[in-house]
Amino acid sequence: MSEAQIPVPQLQATRAHPGLEEQSFEDALREQMRKAPWLMVSIGVHVLIGLIMSQFMTGTVKIKKETLSIQAKMADEEIDPIEPEKPPEPEEQKPEETETEVDDPIVQEDVVETEEVADTTNDQPLSDAPFEGKGKNDVLGVGGGAGGRSGGKYGRRGGGKGGGKASQKAVDAGLEWLKRHQNEKGYWSADGFSQMCTTNKCDGEGEQMHSVGVTGLALLAFLGAGNTVNNGKYKNVVKKGLKYLVDIQDQETGCFGEVNSHQAFLYDHALATLAVTEGYGLSKWPILKDPAQKGVRFIQQARNPYKAWRYAYPPDGQNDVSVTGWMVMVLKSAEDFGLQVDHAAVDGAKMFIDEMTDENSWRTGYIQKGGYSAREPGMAERWPEQKTEAMTAVGMLCRVFTGEDTEKSPALRGGADLLRKQLPTWDEKEGTIDYYYWYYGSYAMFQMAGQDWDKWQVKMLDAVVKTQRQDGCETGSWDPQFDPWGHRGGRVYSTAIMTLCLEVYYRYDKVLGSR
Repeated sequence: MSEAQIPVPQLQATRAHPGLEEQSFEDALREQMRKAPWLMVSIGVHVLIGLIMSQFMTGTVKIKKETLSIQAKMADEEIDPIEPEKPPEPEEQKPEETETEVDDPIVQEDVVETEEVADTTNDQPLSDAPFEGKGKNDVLGVGGGAGGRSGGKYGRRGGGKGGGKASQKAVDAGLEWLKRHQNEKGYWSADGFSQMCTTNKCDGEGEQMHSVGVTGLALLAFLGAGNTVNNGKYKNVVKKGLKYLVDIQDQETGCFGEVNSHQAFLYDHALATLAVTEGYGLSKWPILKDPAQKGVRFIQQARNPYKAWRYAYPPDGQNDVSVTGWMVMVLKSAEDFGLQVDHAAVDGAKMFIDEMTDENSWRTGYIQKGGYSAREPGMAERWPEQKTEAMTAVGMLCRVFTGEDTEKSPALRGGADLLRKQLPTWDEKEGTIDYYYWYYGSYAMFQMAGQDWDKWQVKMLDAVVKTQRQDGCETGSWDPQFDPWGHRGGRVYSTAIMTLCLEVYYRYDKVLGSR
């Protein structure tokens, strides 16, 4: 573009400086441009603005890239295009309560995996976790991850390598074992998983009644590693598992499985509800919203008025810390993902945790203030109750999730001191092995951070990573027979909970620090 083509505003005539020869208008203009390059910048900007405004005035959305060249000793400048705003995403539609709407999206979506999975009581129980029933633990009482999404309130998802290569390798191997032993219908069988074995048959069967619970727990392990129905190496595993849970949900009550199918069925329901809730929230899959909400509603209906939970539905007034801890995780996850939650339920649970915590020792009991974790009849000799602080760890994590400050709470500080005295140790002779305790303790101490976490994680990694099976079809799994509750959930339970334990580095972030 030549100088004559640049639009220039009229300049007023000025009196020549004394002693200088009279200049022509063109010479004066050139002199002004040379001495005032900012004028040309201003002109160029105004021209560009005029072009942009003319594009909007004529209804043109896309703005083309223009190059304005200005001579008179000014370098060429390229103006970057302005990207149009993306239209807002459509609002999420609440799905109708029909079974076909759950099935169709899963069936129709392409499977991206390289390998298909083959088919294959009394009123005062003596135990606190994780499989609890008449006089014994029948179901999982292990807090899985409440739904954290990447960078969100409950932490980072996937990709965290805080435990080192060995830890992440163990997680990957655990997920591979779980994938290989998923039934083609989508569930994990607590007692029949060996039907999926391809070489030698894995041992370590659990009890069939807990298949709903271990299915939920296994799904939490996949979700915790960043797999959703849309993304991840195991997305089809997640799809099939969630489809199974939705298919077995009682449409009237919202219970996953049968209401009162066994004494502690609420444990299984809690695990399944948490898995579906996380599946909904992390995958942004609207079809799961209604099943998740129904599961949450059933949990709230099972709560004792002004208090917490135990086994009965309808509630009978009895409460325990183990079941209550699971329910808190479900409700806080549901709240995080925008589901309707009765905040009075969370408040009641918090008050019950306070009631069960001794202010002198800071130990949280199961059904008795400051009491030790209980064992099934005949189990205390092999696994002494004094060797675990399982309920204290449950209480600590509930406190963190309900907003207590890890730096200011005496109960959290006192609880961490107790856990530091009972660090994870693989000692069959002393009876210190407790997967349930190690899981809850890892998540609680990770929130405490500092020396509490530093001391805990060294022992936890040593106890967990080194004991993962490395031979035959059992490769990637953990033996259930060394754990006091492994005979209830079997090898699926032990593998899922230990995989979740090693995901602590990225399943939750520091809860308080990210609020």
